[in-house]
Amino acid sequence: MNGRFLGVCLLAAALPVLAAEWRNVGPGGGGWIQSVHAGRHRVGDVFVGCDVGGFYRSADGGQSYGIQNQGLQDYWVECIVEHPDNPDVLFIAGMSGVYKSADGGRTWTWLRKGFPEIKRYSWSAPVGALVMDRENPNVLYAGIGSPRRRKWGAGAVYKSMDGGTNWSRVNGLGTLPAKTVVSGLLIDPRNREHLYLACDAGVYQSFDGGRGWKPTSTGLPHTGARRLAQCAFEPDTLYLTLWSPPGTNPWQGGVYKSTDGGTSWNVCNTGLKQSVGKPGAAGALTSNYDCVAVHPQDPDIAYVGGASWVNATVYQTIDGGKTWREIVRRHEDRNFDPGWITMWGPSVTCLSMSPLDPAILYFGTSGGVFKTMDAGANWEPVYAKRFPDGRIAGTGLEVTCLHNIMVHPTVPDRVYFGFYDIGLLISEDGGASMRRCVEGIAPQRMANSCFDMAFDPADPEHCWGAFGTWGTNIGVLAESADGGRTWKMMERNGLPEGRTRTLIAGAKPMAKRGLFCTIDGQGVFVSDDGGRFWKPANTGLRTREVRSLVRGPQNADVFWCVTGSVKGVFGGVYRSVDACETWRRVAPDLKLGDTKGLAVGGDGRTLYLAARDRNVGETPVAGGIWRSRDGGDTWTKTLVDDFAACVAVDPRDPTVVYVALSDHPYHDQCTGDGVKMSRDGGQTWVSLNSASLTCHQITTITVDSHDPDRIYVGTGGNGGFTTRITTPPR
Repeated sequence: MNGRFLGVCLLAAALPVLAAEWRNVGPGGGGWIQSVHAGRHRVGDVFVGCDVGGFYRSADGGQSYGIQNQGLQDYWVECIVEHPDNPDVLFIAGMSGVYKSADGGRTWTWLRKGFPEIKRYSWSAPVGALVMDRENPNVLYAGIGSPRRRKWGAGAVYKSMDGGTNWSRVNGLGTLPAKTVVSGLLIDPRNREHLYLACDAGVYQSFDGGRGWKPTSTGLPHTGARRLAQCAFEPDTLYLTLWSPPGTNPWQGGVYKSTDGGTSWNVCNTGLKQSVGKPGAAGALTSNYDCVAVHPQDPDIAYVGGASWVNATVYQTIDGGKTWREIVRRHEDRNFDPGWITMWGPSVTCLSMSPLDPAILYFGTSGGVFKTMDAGANWEPVYAKRFPDGRIAGTGLEVTCLHNIMVHPTVPDRVYFGFYDIGLLISEDGGASMRRCVEGIAPQRMANSCFDMAFDPADPEHCWGAFGTWGTNIGVLAESADGGRTWKMMERNGLPEGRTRTLIAGAKPMAKRGLFCTIDGQGVFVSDDGGRFWKPANTGLRTREVRSLVRGPQNADVFWCVTGSVKGVFGGVYRSVDACETWRRVAPDLKLGDTKGLAVGGDGRTLYLAARDRNVGETPVAGGIWRSRDGGDTWTKTLVDDFAACVAVDPRDPTVVYVALSDHPYHDQCTGDGVKMSRDGGQTWVSLNSASLTCHQITTITVDSHDPDRIYVGTGGNGGFTTRITTPPR
């Protein structure tokens, strides 16, 4: 571990901790279910790994889950392996390498010794396949690459002889094609030195414990191999999935089978959908198959999951692959309940069969986990709870990400959650349950995200919402007369195309219903008629890259905004005293890079600014938290953190401030620093992280205006959390 990371770890260890008990809130599911594993020691055990949420464990067959991320350095879990004899010992692997737990997953140890040096801005040891020698569980093999992204391969297999404590690259250069992505590894149960490997360069076998490899792809039309499954009772029988390049004719994917230990392969695609999307069409319009499972005692029974939109189902064979039949039926003769997520995520991303009861199978999608107890005759969702009145609630498998959390100004327990990918959900009980409320948002893709809301001070059931797609600068505005339950689309008269990040409603001197908004890359806009017509309000701003807009609590005409850096131009802080008609830059010597948020205290003079680190031209600008006590004229840096994402102030006391800390999600150590709090205006800080806050990738933070001791935080992987701060820091 390099000195920079060690210093950060020592600083975090020395920071005082305020023991906050967090309650997880969310609708359940979401995100991307990356891996699912039915337990080998207890029938009720099922383990789930996700791309942004980490590791989840259920002891009751998926009815409830515990999020177990303590010790993880990132939340991408690709592989899950159990010890054959000790149910407390688990291994997981993902983009940052391999982790081991000796207590059933409650805590994890990062096993990095022998892998390449940890990287600051990329992945150094992404593991796409992990396998354990059941005869000698101290022996493990890890194949490098990301099967989902189909990149970051190294043509490398690592081996540990001591239970993962030490690793070394076992195969020599040239024994596998350079940069190939390993997506499957198996150990022959009859011969521990005999290994099988699937990768994007074909199928390979090793007969010397992974040191040398030879291709064994006879019978395959090309080398795009994906996953392998082997029958434990008859190890010479293997099933393989092959990836057909999207849009390429003829279709050459599906399932291949070997009955001679992988020496040769035969196509087994009768009954599988074999469609090819048109050239240039989305890859998911070409049918493909990825995850495959075979019955441990009967080599004729196998299952394969459709990984594309056009074949999003599970198929079963009972005749050794001669024919396949669809066993997840969503329409006629329906045997499948999708749960509450019906707008996206049907493709099968992972699949597992219980070794204790092969009639029990689980599969995951980009939205949920599903279970059968009768070999596919019937399927049920096991990712969330639904109430008879239509409300939904998470059961611990929370894989959602949040843009914003907003508390209704007059109804104390009504909380609005603006999610990535699932839009707006409203809770009437402080987050314990919620409903998805996007009726009327059009076109449908605009319901993907809710970025902000504003409430009419004269009638708080009258509100406005900013919706759009989080990955592109496209957005819409909508209006609601029933507190956000249903929506009516608004015209963009005067508004340029772009995503609205901030909405503020309130009286201006010249109108009863002033509305203010920011458009990404276009600046500030105001409306004097409730959003029917808009006009730009950027006079005095050096750039239009406005990241945050706030209004003074004591004077409705006073606003502040903060801009981000653009093309070598530093960001800055601006103040308006005429309701955004004109702006003046304050503290012109303050050089800002990737600014994220601005908050103002109840005194109208204390401001806090959050920013992430960024190079502006050739100048590095560190991230952190800045404070001003004079309305923005002068600033003092009060916290150094490269990934400050959001800041919030207690409305009763401007010296009580909370910060949300995140990280860039694509490198070895990217879990973020969680939540910190200061009671003295940022002079000293205390951590609010605890075991109950399972995700430290914090994206937003909100102080409840009705009960300022209660705060809500949104995460980039485990939904929302709430806690009450009742004990002062020591």
